[in-house]
Amino acid sequence: MRKQWELQNWTFVDGWVNTSTIVNEQGEEVPLVFNTRAEAQAELDDFMSTIEGQIESGEREPDHGYDQNDWRIREVGAK
Repeated sequence: MRKQWELQNWTFVDGWVNTSTIVNEQGEEVPLVFNTRAEAQAELDDFMSTIEGQIESGEREPDHGYDQNDWRIREVGAK
């Protein structure tokens, strides 16, 4: 089985979890995973940049952003 990677964020109740999902070809909601760590990092970088842009433009309140330290990239199945 090849390695896959996921974005995890820290939640108060459950700790580190992958809260990102997509809808697959069967119409099922499934966890979002990436084939490489670099793809996962690019997705996280894009997400954080989008949030920062929304704050800068006034679309999002400054206290509704995310701390980079509340996110990590982990190999699927890694403890």
